[in-house]
Amino acid sequence: MKKLSFLLLSLFLIQCSAGKISESHQTYNQNDYLYWSETRKLSWDDFKGTPPSSSDNVSTEIFMSIPSSIDKTIVSAPTLTSVCVFDKRKSWVNKSIMNDALLLYDQTIFDIHEVYARRLRKTFLETDFGLNDFKEKYSSMTEKNNTDLLNRIEEFKRESNFGQNKKSIMQWTIKIKYELQELNQYKKDY
Repeated sequence: MKKLSFLLLSLFLIQCSAGKISESHQTYNQNDYLYWSETRKLSWDDFKGTPPSSSDNVSTEIFMSIPSSIDKTIVSAPTLTSVCVFDKRKSWVNKSIMNDALLLYDQTIFDIHEVYARRLRKTFLETDFGLNDFKEKYSSMTEKNNTDLLNRIEEFKRESNFGQNKKSIMQWTIKIKYELQELNQYKKDY
């Protein structure tokens, strides 16, 4: 009887551990998305989107995200999936205004997103999760990370005059490169 109870309990735990609590991260195809990379920088060919008809005075629009998810089974600790991707289909450039400084401006925005993807991974690894509070802690940490990211992007846009101040763009590029190096242990090869 004890063996049967143990066997049933074991099967139950195996069955429970097979179910994921949250959605796993999807794979982004290379035709539509570009994963962040130290060696592969943005090029104007990556901007496949169509500018809206009202974009005459707007130079570029870049779409990126840091999709993340948390997975947990009954018998395992939570695991985080977080990536930094550039959406080629939604990103566009006004070809009459494009230049090297503007491309560096967009690359710096992409790099800032990667900094915050790494910060999320760092926060996750430094967080003690209880059995029942991992969803709340995950939500709280991603919400704070996303708010901090948006504030940082707005600060960069303001200080660089939306890609018009080449000196400010260069200063930010150096600052963000340093931050990436500081968080190098949280880098993910996509």
